[in-house]
Amino acid sequence: MTEAHRGLVSNPDSFLQQVEETIDALVAIGDLLELNDVTAVDENIKGTWLFAAPPGFVIHLGDAANIIGLTPDEQTPLPAAVRDRVVIRGVSRKIYPTEGEDLRALLNALGLREVSSASWLRHPKNLSSKELVDRADLRLTSSGSGVDLEDLRVFNHNSERAGYRVRWENAKGKSGRFVIRRAQAYGADRWGYAELANGDVIKLLEFPEPEERWRGCDIAWRLMLALQSLQGRPVTYRVSIRDDMAGFDLFHPIPDWATRALIFAGQKVPARSCLLSFDVPISEMPATEQFLATFLFLTRAAN
Repeated sequence: MTEAHRGLVSNPDSFLQQVEETIDALVAIGDLLELNDVTAVDENIKGTWLFAAPPGFVIHLGDAANIIGLTPDEQTPLPAAVRDRVVIRGVSRKIYPTEGEDLRALLNALGLREVSSASWLRHPKNLSSKELVDRADLRLTSSGSGVDLEDLRVFNHNSERAGYRVRWENAKGKSGRFVIRRAQAYGADRWGYAELANGDVIKLLEFPEPEERWRGCDIAWRLMLALQSLQGRPVTYRVSIRDDMAGFDLFHPIPDWATRALIFAGQKVPARSCLLSFDVPISEMPATEQFLATFLFLTRAAN
């Protein structure tokens, strides 16, 4: 995408970041499917690939339908009369039923598959930050020995520096246990949890593990938040009240299942001097804060 727009954008670095954020949002909402260890065209080349999800819809908390999936030729795979009713907010596409309308029956008749909200919003087991880290430590201890990895970067959760991006550091000279990532020739970066000794990988646990349904980055981001919480410096978020909406500003990436939950509670909006921003109705604010604290170990910043 970025190569196709070479020379057409004034700030390539900013555009690259925008493309990455949009792709992450499309994966989170369910328009794109990210699959690991896929063989495509050349059976000797395996990696993480993105595929368009088949057209479908999810009905959650009320009667509105969230449209998901992509088609080759249409942004929204619906007849013109129905497509005109679609409300688009960022990557979210919703249709609200008219009075007395059976929207579920209409969308089924148009050939869209229904995905249950329970299946689409399914999130990992509720664990405390200590339980999550202890489980990762146990699996790392029982994993195989480390390997020589090039271009390895570690997320330094011990750092006093604030901010997500500035905590990514070169592994050279590092000792301890860290969330790691490394680039690969094909597909997305590989993520994992590693024990290092003076920059050398002693033990390595790669994400996702076999049979794991979550993306590697989703597992890593949640573990990062747990590690920082255990350090006594939990990652904070900002809340601002505007009329009947609560604005949530996040400064750390979150898993796609958490993004889906926040989008269903409210809507994703352009980032307000942070990494991610969501607007949630005031009535949903207590539940949203409880969700962020319980599953992501986030704390509301003091005003």
